[in-house]
Parts: sequence; C-alpha cells; structure tokens
Amino acid sequence: MNAATGTWHLKRAIIRYSETGGSSLGARFYLQHLLPVWKERNPQVIVVTEHARLDHPELQCEWASGEKFEISLRRLKPRQIEDLMNLMRNSESPNLYLRHGGPRVWTERRSVQGLWQPSPEGMFRALKFGRQSSWMGEKHKELKYSSQTLKLCQQHLLERRGRWGDQTEYPKGFDRHVLENVLNQPYRSVGGLDVE
Repeated sequence: MNAATGTWHLKRAIIRYSETGGSSLGARFYLQHLLPVWKERNPQVIVVTEHARLDHPELQCEWASGEKFEISLRRLKPRQIEDLMNLMRNSESPNLYLRHGGPRVWTERRSVQGLWQPSPEGMFRALKFGRQSSWMGEKHKELKYSSQTLKLCQQHLLERRGRWGDQTEYPKGFDRHVLENVLNQPYRSVGGLDVE
C-alpha cells in the first residue's frame, strides 16, 4: 500500500491448483479454510481460483502498474501461502532485484581479511587503461586516489606492515616468490633430503 495516498497496488491474484495432485495439498486446504477470511479482509484484491489438472499449484499476481509475477506454491503449507499472499498484497510490484547479487561495491575501507592483493604487477596491468587516451583522441585525466588508499597501499606493499603485524617474518596469503622454486622443481630437495 502507498502510505501517502492510501491506495493498494495489488489488483488481482490468480491461484491455480489441482484437485488430485499431491503438491497441491496445502493450496487446497488454504482455498477451503483460509482464503475466504483473507478475501473479507482484502476486498480491494480480486482473487480468482482456477483448476489446473495435474499441474503444480502457482500464484499469479498482477499489480496496478501492469506487472505480473508467478510464484510456485508447490508443497507449501497453508500458513506459508497466507504469508505469501500478504507479502504480495503489501508489495508495490514484484521485487526482481533480489534475484541477483546487485551492483558491485568498491570501498576504500579495509576489510577484516585485509587488502586483497594478488600482485602489484597484475594490479598495474589491470589499471593500464586509465592512462590511455580515449577513443575521441582526448587524453584522460590522471587517476586520483584518496590519501587513505595511498597510505594503506604503502603500508601493505612497501613497508610490509599488515593488519596483523610484520609481514616480512610471516607473510600472509599466497607469496609467489616463496613458492617459486617449489613449483618449478618439486622433486629436487625436500628438507635437505633428495627425493627420487
């Protein structure tokens, strides 16, 4: 419902169910016992029930904006169907944005795990496009970083002073320089012993 105007957005709800299907058991109970009470409390919504032979039950809602959305009621309990009907009644439209993770977020704040940094070379190679001229021939402005970002990068990369202490003694994460010889010659020597 729109709190400013007091109008309801859900206009129509169609419930399809099967008289004999096992997945429609909760839907049939809801239609017989709970739906009449819900209709009395919500006269602004047109509720239509349709028999769909041997199909799974589903709820199709239509809002004032013209948007439609179908939800499966397969093996739901009557109380869950009641909650779903109330959710659709209170919604302005189907919330399709919950289906994916949303936009990627970039932040300058340090996370609990510390800064993620595979290698400085890869990072600079990935940012190379920022220094190139654009397609129109105009030169890009130089990339600008905040003072906090520069301070954290200097602390992490140059000073090797991470969140949990000195990283020269105990490097955190994957250090390719430490494992380079092990990966290039895995059977050469292990702990001073030659492995054959």
